[in-house]
Amino acid sequence: MNKLSCLDEPISVVRYEYKAPGDMVHLDIKKLGKIDGVGHRITGDRSGKRRKPGWEYLHVCVDDNSRTAYTEVLPGEKATSATCFLIRAPTWFQRHVWPSVE
Repeated sequence: MNKLSCLDEPISVVRYEYKAPGDMVHLDIKKLGKIDGVGHRITGDRSGKRRKPGWEYLHVCVDDNSRTAYTEVLPGEKATSATCFLIRAPTWFQRHVWPSVE
């Protein structure tokens, strides 16, 4: 027993799978930095100072059964942006992934 890991019992993996599309979805928001144009290596111009371009937010919804993802890049991550995204996501899934689910 030269390793501490030999003393620990292996943990069984708990897996789950929902049988019907739409039974469970996973939601996430990722903060992305905006890229403001090309850099000086492309243009050769080092004189211009750029202001900080800000952030964009990638809202993601993944269907657990089919692993199909719906995404939108939105200007914010606050409740209004997230709520509007959550209203549009099921509509998209109804048309593309869940046509038989009611």
